[in-house]
This record gives sequence, structure tokens and C-alpha cells, in this order.
Amino acid sequence: MKRLTGTAVLTIVCLILVIPVLIYEFPFLAGAHSSYTVMSGSMSPSLYPGDLVIVKDEAPVDINIGDIVTIKSGEFVYTHRVFEKLEGDKFVLKGDANEDPDPSFVEASQIIGRVILVFPFNHLYTQYGFALALLAPALLIIGNQVRHIHHFTKKKNRRETMRWRRKKQSTIESNTLLLILIISVSTTRIVAPSIISGSSSYFSDIEWSTGYFSAGIWEIEASVDIEPDRLNLKSQGPPITAYIETEYDEINIDVGTVELDNVIPAVGGEVQEDGRLMVKFDREQVIDYLIEFEYEDGEEVTLTVSGEFLDGVTFIGEDTIVVNSKVKKNEG
Repeated sequence: MKRLTGTAVLTIVCLILVIPVLIYEFPFLAGAHSSYTVMSGSMSPSLYPGDLVIVKDEAPVDINIGDIVTIKSGEFVYTHRVFEKLEGDKFVLKGDANEDPDPSFVEASQIIGRVILVFPFNHLYTQYGFALALLAPALLIIGNQVRHIHHFTKKKNRRETMRWRRKKQSTIESNTLLLILIISVSTTRIVAPSIISGSSSYFSDIEWSTGYFSAGIWEIEASVDIEPDRLNLKSQGPPITAYIETEYDEINIDVGTVELDNVIPAVGGEVQEDGRLMVKFDREQVIDYLIEFEYEDGEEVTLTVSGEFLDGVTFIGEDTIVVNSKVKKNEG
């Protein structure tokens, strides 16, 4: 009973594998003209790698939006869904898993046909499928033969041995034949579809973006010393001076970007012997700027100096001065 059940199971498995492969080899059995193995996933979840597709030749007028068609473009064959029909028997296609339609339309002459039948063998196109469809039958064959050899060596005499061989011969040959057939079909047409004619069903997504990117841009802290420390708002005299020191190379500071409180631009600068950068700001502009805020006599004012290096790195620093609005004579 166990042997009969095993043979029946193996027969069913063979039919499940062999019938689709026969149709694959001879598509006219299903009223089709050609067949392919899907080899990529751009048509998922409709088609997966390893699926067998049966393709029927169709006139362009009979191909509608939503149909899955197989295309031959040069030496490349792929399977996508009709997304749009254009005038002049032109078609726009799209993979179900793609966000956008294919970048170019196809001519009717490029269409091999419409997919009319799909055998979902994708589950065998995996390492587990390989083990199920190839390794398992092979191990069963080996196990059967080892078991038979073991029984053979236990026989007492030639007469019993010959009786055992006649009894086992038909069962062994039928099971082994079925297992070999499963292995042959699995190896040549299911587990390794890349060695046969296949449809790639390629991925094709188009993404457009416009923008500006900068890398390695950051702001560092600078040490700033503004002179004079006390500024008479009624005075006239030389420019206000700021000395800038950073962990960066001050030689590479772009003087044209240096500003006082992001309002008053520097009017010149040079690197000093001690390595600090000295920049100047117009005294009249600084005084007018402070007067706008109506600072009182003796009040402390914090001013910032900021700018950029030639490589785009920015810096910022601050210093405090005292406002003097009563002294009228010129003084620094």
C-alpha cells in the first residue's frame, strides 16, 4: 500500500511539472504560438521570476489596454502590460511594479503576442524550490538504491536473491523513472530558466529631481576682537577694526563676505603677522547703525562678525563694545 501511494504521489507530481512543460515546449497545444520564462520582477504581482508564460500572436487591433504582451526589441525580449494605445499602432507599456510607464513606445511590429496563460512556477525559482524539485528527488533515488542494496546483501542464497529481484524490479524501475523525470524537467525548464529563452520583464522607473546639493559645509566659531572697545557715537575718525582668529586658515577667508551684524560689509582686510585677519568697517556706517537702536551712554553692545572661507565653510564670532554718546571730541 505504501509503495502504491508513493508511486501515485510521484505520478501526480510528474503530471504537475510535465504538463506545463509540454505546453511550454509545444505552445500550439494551448492554441498559442510561443512561450517564455519570466526572469525578473517588474511585472509582480502579476508575474514573478520563474513563471512560464504562453504567448499568442494577436493583431494590433485586438490588443487592448490592460493586456500583458511580450515584446522583442533587438535581441532583448521582455513582457509588460499595455498602458496606453497611440495612433499608428503604437503602444505605451508599463511594468506592474514600475512607478512610471516605459520611456519609449513600441511599434506593433515589435509585439510578439499577448500572454494568454501563466504557469506560476515562481516558487520553484528559489533555493527552496531547487531543493524541492531537484535535490529531494535525487536523494530519494539514492536512498531507494541504498535500501535495495542493503536488502540484497541480507539474502541467504541465490534462489531467494533471484526471487527478491523479480519481486522488486518493477516497483524500483517505476519509482526511479518518475524521480528521474522530475529531476530532468526541473533542471531543464523550471529551476534554471536562464539557460532557455526567457522574457526579462525589466524594471524601468524614471525619476526627475532638480536641486542644489553641497557637502561638507558647516559653521565654525571664531574669536573676534573689535577696536575701539569704547565708541563715541559723535566721533569721526579711522574705520572700526575687527581682528578674526579661527581654527581654520585665515588666509582663505573671503573678505568680500565678511559683515558686521550681517548688515555692514567689510571695506578691506589683511592677515597680520600674528596670523589673525584684520578687517575694517566704515566708522560712519557703524555709528549710524548703533544710533538707530538708540543705545544709551555707557551701554554695552554685542556685535557679531561673520563670513565665509573660500571653500564655503562659514564662521561667526562676537565681541562687546561700550557706547559713549556724551564725549564730543574725536577718540578711538
